[in-house]
Amino acid sequence: MGPYFLMMALPSVAALVRARAAGLFFLLVCLVYWVLVAFRFQVGMDWDNYILIQHGDYVLPNVHLGDIIARREPGFGLLSWFAAKIWGGIILVNVVSAAVFCTGFFLFARRCPEPFIAIVVATPLLVIAFAMSGVRQAIAIGIICALFASWDRRSLIARVAMVLLASLFHFSAVFVLVFIALAARLQPLVRAAALGAVFLLIALTIYIDPTAVSAYSELYVSGQRKLEAPGAIAHVGVIASAALVYLMNRRRWARFVGRDPLQTQLAIAALLSVPFVIVSSVGAYRFALYLWPVAMYVWSGVPRMIATRPAQTFYRFLIVIASTTMLWGWLTFANNASAWRPYKSWLLQPDDAPLLRRGRL
Repeated sequence: MGPYFLMMALPSVAALVRARAAGLFFLLVCLVYWVLVAFRFQVGMDWDNYILIQHGDYVLPNVHLGDIIARREPGFGLLSWFAAKIWGGIILVNVVSAAVFCTGFFLFARRCPEPFIAIVVATPLLVIAFAMSGVRQAIAIGIICALFASWDRRSLIARVAMVLLASLFHFSAVFVLVFIALAARLQPLVRAAALGAVFLLIALTIYIDPTAVSAYSELYVSGQRKLEAPGAIAHVGVIASAALVYLMNRRRWARFVGRDPLQTQLAIAALLSVPFVIVSSVGAYRFALYLWPVAMYVWSGVPRMIATRPAQTFYRFLIVIASTTMLWGWLTFANNASAWRPYKSWLLQPDDAPLLRRGRL
C-alpha cells in the first residue's frame, strides 16, 4: 500500500507547511499522481471489465468506425478503437484517462483557497478509489473539473460544449447542464425556460437512445443486476458535510473567502444527493462524483475563517490525519479494496505479463 500513502504524503507535507501551488513541487505532485493512476496494472475493480470491453468491442475484425460513433458514449469508443488499432490497448486508454482526469483535477485544486488541502481531501475516495478504476467517468470528471476551474471565464456556449464533450465519455455528465442553466445571466423567466430546455434535451436524448439511461437504471436503480455500494455514504458524506459547512456560513465565507455562486449551487445539490443513497447507493455515488469540487473548495477554504495561526495549523493537521485515516480504512475494510492491493505498475512488469488476472476468463 506504499504508493497510495506516498500519494497522500506529498500533498500532506505541502499542506502542513503551506507550500505554494505555483512551484516545482506542485508539478512533482501532478506527475506522481498521473504516473500512478495512468500506469496501474491489474488495479481497480473495473480492470478486467475494461479488458473485456476492449477485446470484445474494439478488436474484432467486423468492428467499423461508423458503428462505434453511433454507440452510446462514442468518445470512449473512439479512444478504445484507436488504442486497439495501435500499440497500447488498455494501457493507452488508461494513460489518456489519467491525463484528462489529472489535468482537470489539479486545475481545479489550484483554484481552491489552499490547493494542497484540496488535493489531500480528494485523494482517498476520488483519486484512488475512483479514478484508478472508473476510466470513462474519470475522463468526464476531468473535463467537468476543468470547466469548474475556469467557470467564470467561460461563455455559455463554451460551458455547454465542455459538458457535451464530457458526456461523450460518460452519459451522466449531461446533468451538469442543469448548473449551466441556473448560472445563466438571464431574466428569471428566461432562466426557467433554459432549465426546461435542459430537461427537454435530456428527455430527447433518452427518447432517441433509451439504452443510454436504461443501462444505468438497471445497474443503479432497479433490475436484477442492480449494484450496491455500502461505502457510498462515505463518499456522499464528505461532500455533503462540506456543503453544510458552506451553506451555514455563507455570510462569513463571503467576507473571508469570497462569493462563489457556482459553489452555492453545487452545495445545494450535494445536500439533495444524500437521500438518494437510500434509493440507489451506486447511483447517488456516481452522480455525487461531479460534486467533489465543492468538498475540495470548502475544506481548503476553512482556514481563512479561523482567526489564529496555531488554530489554522491544527485544522490542517486534522485534515491530513482524517484523510489518511480514511485512506487506510478504505484500503483495509472496503468490500472491494482487495482489487487495489497490492499496487502494481505496468512500467515494472516483464514484457510477457498477462493483462488479465489468472482465472478470470
